[in-house]
Formats: sequence, C-alpha cells, structure tokens
Amino acid sequence: MRLTGRAVIVVAVLAASTPALAATPARPDSADAAAAREIDAYVRPLVQRGDLSGQLLVTRRGRVVAERFYGQSDAELGVPVTAETRFNIASVTKPMTSVLAIQLMTEGRLRPSDSLARWFPDFPKADSITVSHLLRHRSGIPHEVIPDSEAVRVFTAAEVVERAKRLPLDFPPGSQERYSSGGFEVLARVLELASGKSYRELLEARIFKPLGMTHSSHADSREVLPGRACAYVPGPHGVENAPLQDFSAIVGAGSVWSTARDIGRFVDALLAGRLGEGPRQSFDRGGHLDFNGRTGGFKAWAVWDSASAVTACFAGNLASGAPDALKRDILALAAGQAVTPPALPALAAKPPAEAELRRWEGDYQIEGGGPKLSVRLQRGVLYSNDWVMLPTSDGAMFSPRDYGLVRAVAGKDGRIERLEWTQGSQVYPAPRLGSGR
Repeated sequence: MRLTGRAVIVVAVLAASTPALAATPARPDSADAAAAREIDAYVRPLVQRGDLSGQLLVTRRGRVVAERFYGQSDAELGVPVTAETRFNIASVTKPMTSVLAIQLMTEGRLRPSDSLARWFPDFPKADSITVSHLLRHRSGIPHEVIPDSEAVRVFTAAEVVERAKRLPLDFPPGSQERYSSGGFEVLARVLELASGKSYRELLEARIFKPLGMTHSSHADSREVLPGRACAYVPGPHGVENAPLQDFSAIVGAGSVWSTARDIGRFVDALLAGRLGEGPRQSFDRGGHLDFNGRTGGFKAWAVWDSASAVTACFAGNLASGAPDALKRDILALAAGQAVTPPALPALAAKPPAEAELRRWEGDYQIEGGGPKLSVRLQRGVLYSNDWVMLPTSDGAMFSPRDYGLVRAVAGKDGRIERLEWTQGSQVYPAPRLGSGR
C-alpha cells in the first residue's frame, strides 16, 4: 500500500541544473563527530524498539561521517546486518533504469518521442505512448501489472509486457501524471530491444561494473545471492516474515538488490557526471537529489544536498516507519542538530470489543487518486490491505508500517464515513466507498 502514490524521483531528460557551491567547514573532523553523535542518539530508541534493520551510510565530500549497521539480515538464524548484506532497493531501481534510457538516447538507439508501436504494435494505444511518457509516469499504464499474489515466481521483462497488454490504461497517454511501476517495467523491455542486451546485462555493463558496485545485481529468487537479507514487516505481536515475492516481476522498477555503499557509489557517480551529462542534469534538481523506494518488507532511500555536501543512503529489510523518519531528519542530523526521534502513541491496554473494530471495516480511498484501502478484521486484528492496525489508548489506530496515526470520522448516524491517515504533519483524508456498514 502506497499512501503518497509516488516516490520522489524526477526524470527530466536534458533539463539543466547547476549545483550550489558548498563552503568547506572550518573543523570538518569536529563537525563530522558531532553529526555522528546526533545520528546515534536519534537512532538508538528506534533500534531499541526493534523498528530499524538495515545499513546507513552518511558522507560529506567523500568522507564517511557515519556508517552503521542495525538489526538482523536473517532473524530466524540470528544473522546480523553487515556491510555486505544485500537488500532489495525497490524504487531506487528506477533511477538506474532512467540512466540506461538516457544513455541509449545519447547514443541514438532510442528517442524520447519513440512510441511503443515501434516494439509492441499490439499494445493498447501503442501509437500514443512514448518513451518520454514511460519515464515521466504519464503513460497511463497501471502501477501494478503483476499482483503481489502472483509475483512468487520468476518473470521475464517480455512476460511482464504481455501481461501489461491485457490491462486497460488508467488514463489517456500524456493526459495525467500518475506514479507507475508498470511503466518502468515496460521501459525495461524497451531498453532490451533497443540495445540487444538483457536488462541485467545493461546494468552490469553500464552501471555496476564501471562503478565498482560489486554487491549489486538484478537477481531472481532462484539464484544463491550471498548475503541476501530476508524481508520483515510489523505484525500484531511483533516482527513477522513479509509475504514471499520474486522481485523480477517489477523488472526495471524495483528488481535490483544492493547495499548502502553501492547506492552511495551510484549517487556519487551520477552527480559527478560519470554516467553521462544527461543523467546528471536529470537528477540534480536545484542542488538536491531524493530517491525513495519500498516494496514487500524492504525500504531504501538516498538523499543529497549540495549546500552541506552531504549524501545519505539507507537500505533495510524491515518495513516500519523508522527508515522514513530517519530519511526526513538525516540532513539536520548530519548538520549536528539535535532532533527528537518520533514518539509512538500509547497502545490500548486491551483490544476493543469486536463490534467496535467491525465499525472500521469497509473500503476507503485516499483523496486525490490515492490508493484504495480495504479495512478488514482478521482473527481479531484490524488490517488496512495487508498493513496491521493497532488500537491506541485514545480510540485511534496506529500503523507501524509508516508510523501513521489513523482516526475514524463518524457521521451523525454514528457510521464511520472517512478515515484521516496522518503521517508526520500530513493528513490524508480517505472517504468511505459505497454504502459499507
């Protein structure tokens, strides 16, 4: 379930941007030590609560400010996270796919105006969907092509395209912008046909090997991948295994396995222009870069700020709200500022009566075209889609997957007519669909 509806990834092919110059700190060692202390103080309660598992790398002008490893790669076997642990990096895959596309455009093998009819004449609206639409989330191709329930086997890019052909478009191509992993999955196959190489071969030859990203790969579940992390999600009684998923089904959109160090190598090369001037201009947005991804039990992100010359990368295997909070505050922490970590609401001492929980049941949708929420009671526990919702002491619900506080708003008849899902200071209203209860 994705509340915001999009990751913070902007692709503006050949749109120039000039990075701001950063002043050299007078006492860099002292500043770095202060930053490391604030990061450790912030993270400590998150780790103690068992909400954070993964790798964090923070650098300033190439110097390591803090490199930390939290939690377990395999909780059942008691294997701790190390620098070599590999995580699925979800939508942080998309910038890599975009780099490959821009490189092929620069070489003349691909054009932004090329339509899908060039490769897939039987694709719906093939003449109207361009490569530019795929890159900019304007194709109308649905976000989800292969449902999670089916993504338990290996898929090729060609197979994913065949499935995408059967789906109706969400809107006429070019008429809207709506986050679409499906568009990037189709783009991955376009890159294969335009280059004559598989998506995996393109990544290896053009990104991983040149940059020394030795712990990165486009891998499926059949392979023995050294250091591969297991995925976990919060459950009603603590951490539990995430549903099984083979991420080859989201080829080009979320199929890469990597580490925080390798993500850092990719970001540094991208910003230095070592992957081409087009990619650099596309992702340096006014002196800032922001990548974000989550799928299954994995979360990953990268941020860069030219004013402070700080790059921070995270890769983890526990889908709680802790990595998101850390991302929000990491630049302030890297500046040596004391930031209070998020406090969680007090949970109810005992579960509400079943009748009260069933009042919440129904279908809702986040306003503005956001995701649909199916709220159901399962074995005495309330879930929104597959996200557990825990009762709080004041009658609300707490979502540990995103640290969201969810309140029910009832009408005059006492029936719940909408939910208000709050993340930080942002409130997402979700009106009930249909008649419901």
